[in-house]
Amino acid sequence: MNVLITGASRGIGLATAKRLAAKGHCVGLFDIDTHELSHAIKQKAFKKANKNQRVITGDLDVTQTESWDNAIEQMVNNFGGIDVLINNAGVLVSGVLPTTDLDKQLSLVDINCKGVLIGCHKAAPYLADSTNGKIINLSSASAIYGQSEVATYSASKFFVRGLTEALNVEYANMGIKVIDVMPLWVKSDMTKDIEVTSIDRLGINLTVDDVAKKLCKLSGCANRKISKTHYPIGLPAKILHSTSQVTPDSVIRFINKKIGAK
Repeated sequence: MNVLITGASRGIGLATAKRLAAKGHCVGLFDIDTHELSHAIKQKAFKKANKNQRVITGDLDVTQTESWDNAIEQMVNNFGGIDVLINNAGVLVSGVLPTTDLDKQLSLVDINCKGVLIGCHKAAPYLADSTNGKIINLSSASAIYGQSEVATYSASKFFVRGLTEALNVEYANMGIKVIDVMPLWVKSDMTKDIEVTSIDRLGINLTVDDVAKKLCKLSGCANRKISKTHYPIGLPAKILHSTSQVTPDSVIRFINKKIGAK
């Protein structure tokens, strides 16, 4: 299995790459931070994969179409194709919207939305050639109901959720499964210094390995056995997702206000 992972220099992306490499899969780690990526690939977890030429790294700015072309070309030249795309790259900006830097918010939209869209577009022809081609997008529990103090991030994950649902139907004729994972807060570099009320009240109970474990399992699962589109990770996310399916918006809003509003 050949897997392309974006945002793979640290966090969930790196943890997932380690798990996949340990299972003997061919993995492409791509990131805009090539310096960090060069250090990551030297870790003990990749020793055997490096020796057997089952791992590659490369520069990928997910907002640039040409950068995607180069990353895909590397995968094809080194491994012969792509079976799984994990759209993991993303950023987070916290704070009440009018008090935050607008350029940072716009950059977030470019990375979290545009980056996923380009990846889904560019990788599709190659995934269609695979017998088990799939796209796994990193959504979030914040895509269940809009979250205050991370409004733009939450909205970007609604975009990911909507795109995933649409392509899950649209790409079926090509034999490509499109799904997403929806974790709540994850302990990582992304959440290390942010201040959000929902974190104060709920804490951060997931690790990058918790998410990586699910991504690894879904990557290797036969498409015919994947029956769902969304995969919440962690008990709170599962409860919120299940509740949202049968509960009026007014009740979900009340719950979210209690969790995340000051």
